[in-house]
Amino acid sequence: MINNNFFFKDYANQLSKALDLVSQDQIDNFFNVFDSYFGSKANIYLLGNGGSQANAHHISGDFIKTFSLAGLKLKISCLADNVCHLTAAANDLSYDEAYSILIDNLIDKDDLLVYLSGSGNSLNLVKCARKAKLRFIKQAAITGFNGGALNDIVDYPIHIKFNDMEICEDIQLSIFHYIKQRLILKYSNNFDDLELPKYQKRTLEDLIS
Repeated sequence: MINNNFFFKDYANQLSKALDLVSQDQIDNFFNVFDSYFGSKANIYLLGNGGSQANAHHISGDFIKTFSLAGLKLKISCLADNVCHLTAAANDLSYDEAYSILIDNLIDKDDLLVYLSGSGNSLNLVKCARKAKLRFIKQAAITGFNGGALNDIVDYPIHIKFNDMEICEDIQLSIFHYIKQRLILKYSNNFDDLELPKYQKRTLEDLIS
């Protein structure tokens, strides 16, 4: 029998509790290293699986558009966007190796790897993180539950100890949306004269555009 006594407010309350567990110090540490990649030749790569990968895809696209419009250089991408690579690597080797084989090839020593993971224990992410650590590549992770292996491997962990996958994925996006808005404030001079008439019509003027 379906339990109809679980309301959206119940979910919202759980999300609020989880958000209260986010450490500002951990976010600040990650923000500072992330910010250092503006104007850099090095890359930021986002990695994940399932919903976390979808978040990585959204985040990279959002950041590319937003900061490119403001004339700010940020080389950010999602490593799972190339489905041909993922399926070929999984078929020829193992899905567990799909990311780690990119270390020393696509991924260079000055790059930043950012893992999005509910458990922090997905083997393909852990193998990549262990290999990257041996190469002294900077790494960050946003994890839930107990943090998993990733929380102990990376240089800049953000761990929200909460046992709910959907809420963990919500928080991944919330953290990056916060970072985006904080970066826009920091580089406000680049955005002051930015005109987006189509965006304004759709949002502020409530017009179809």
